Amino acid sequence: MKNIFVCVSVALIAVQSRAAIAIDGTVCRMNRAIDRLIVRADNGHRIRVAVGHSLPILFRSHAYDRADLRAGDRVHIEAARGAQVGLVARKVDLTMRVDEALVDSIFRSHKTVTGRFAMREGKTDFFSLHCPNRRYVRVDAKAAYGPAGRVLVASLKSGDLLEVRGAWPSKDLLQATSINLITDHEPSFCTISARRNETTTGETSAREADEQRFLDKSGD
Repeated sequence: MKNIFVCVSVALIAVQSRAAIAIDGTVCRMNRAIDRLIVRADNGHRIRVAVGHSLPILFRSHAYDRADLRAGDRVHIEAARGAQVGLVARKVDLTMRVDEALVDSIFRSHKTVTGRFAMREGKTDFFSLHCPNRRYVRVDAKAAYGPAGRVLVASLKSGDLLEVRGAWPSKDLLQATSINLITDHEPSFCTISARRNETTTGETSAREADEQRFLDKSGD
């Protein structure tokens, strides 16, 4: 009888561990591969979620290109506790998009385009930028500068989120004057919320380093 009770208890624990956990919140950070997210839940908790590449992301019941995800997007996630990471997503629904990035990428009268670094053209200063709605823009970065000086295309990595500002000498080419790498940027309300209960800079630094380690373990 005791053995039966133990078996039932173990089974219940296993079922509970696989039970879906619902999260409504805002994306604060994500990695280049976009398979790991840090979400600020509406209850104030900062949650780490692994999102397998085979898992579709939906927006209004339609498949959504995960490369279009931006910090600040609103999401509804159903997840379960994983063996190697805290939470593993079973379902991801995008409930509200950050429209500014989409507008800048669609209307070429805007001089700033937001997208992900896709591919460098050989060993040149030209590369393709993956913009929202599966659009690609060719970028000439020969004269592009960033906050730290001249931007070297060779230093950019696939999936890096970039803000590119420049002019359009032709409809198919953006001549960049500045490139800002914003892969690790997050909305100010996310950082303010995260630091609210952190009493020292050391505590904040430790939490940020731990989050970065989580984000860097793509594909686990």
